[in-house]
Amino acid sequence: MNTSETDAPARVAPSSPARRAEVRDHARRNAAPRRETRIAFFGFYGRHNFGDDLFGYLLQSMSIRTPGILPLIVGASPAQELTHLFHLPVARALWTRPGIMGAAARSVTYVAALLRARAAVFGGGSLFGANASLSFAKLIVNAGRRFNRPVAAVGVSVGPFATAERRHAFTGVLRALPCIAVRDEASVRAVADATGSAPANLKDLAFALPALYTPKRRAHDRRTLVVSIHLRQYMDAVLAVLADVDSRRLVDEVLFVSLDDESVAVTGDIARLFSPSNVAVSRFQYGDSITEVVDLLAAAACVVTSKLHGAIVSFVYDVPVLLFCYQRKCAEFLLDNGLPGPKEPQPSDEVCIAHVSALLSPTARERSYSNAAWHLDQFTRFIAGIGGVETPSGAR
Repeated sequence: MNTSETDAPARVAPSSPARRAEVRDHARRNAAPRRETRIAFFGFYGRHNFGDDLFGYLLQSMSIRTPGILPLIVGASPAQELTHLFHLPVARALWTRPGIMGAAARSVTYVAALLRARAAVFGGGSLFGANASLSFAKLIVNAGRRFNRPVAAVGVSVGPFATAERRHAFTGVLRALPCIAVRDEASVRAVADATGSAPANLKDLAFALPALYTPKRRAHDRRTLVVSIHLRQYMDAVLAVLADVDSRRLVDEVLFVSLDDESVAVTGDIARLFSPSNVAVSRFQYGDSITEVVDLLAAAACVVTSKLHGAIVSFVYDVPVLLFCYQRKCAEFLLDNGLPGPKEPQPSDEVCIAHVSALLSPTARERSYSNAAWHLDQFTRFIAGIGGVETPSGAR
């Protein structure tokens, strides 16, 4: 068809809605690509620990939902779900090596990530706690200052500090952070005491998990007790619980889950010492899928664990839990959220048996966790603020 034979397009008045939409579409098609703001996230990533890898997954998921933010999960494990890892090829093979070589590889990677990013965030975990690395924290803060990169922290624990000297040293780090959001009330008090300013308590990053991931439910209706223990001091109590659960047929299956390399030997020993008469037994070891672990925990009838994120993931999916409180952070989680169960570091066998029995009782009070969307909004606002997209939420 010749041009002269076609109908001319209808004229659009300059001030009409259709005209304005046409102009917007034209501008959008011809606009230069928006530059993404890289944020480097630092934590205990890359050590094949489910809880720390979960932080990387959560921060990645929150960041990519925020327009204009590109996350760099520094040193992360090669889990299936982690697609925004940052590693230096020459240093990656040395990442988990102890001693000077490993420390040098990690330090070079941290600095390289800071140079690639516009901002840095300590993301999730006990990064300012009793066993935290002061040299790691100071490296990130000092490098950020040197290269003019703002440094913040979200979803972290602060303290307790074993000595006044250690508290004083971490105080200098905390004062260098313009924005801090902690995960428990004890950390609020610790930061306020150290800096004179109370931070926001946005809770643990995993409190947003149900708004980001819907677990795959198993087809069968078997009641499963998940056991994940990484400390030998709890073996006798766990075996006592298992004997009671088995004799009373409170579940159909016991699933032994190893959430990190520490848990493999201990959980394996418990499984070998347990001689069931009525329940089936199976084992699972965390490999390269974060969400596969979430699926298992969310489908359980009850979880018995010494791992904090075994407990938190269970809690946010309404699964009752016995958490062994080997560190203060575990007791703080139970107290802050009004959860039942022993808070002392070494509860008696009888207390543990009674607690699990109550959790598995048909008359046990059901909980319904419903705050995931709120936590997701708070965390994404915080990240957007650090990236300069909007004012940080939870800034102290």
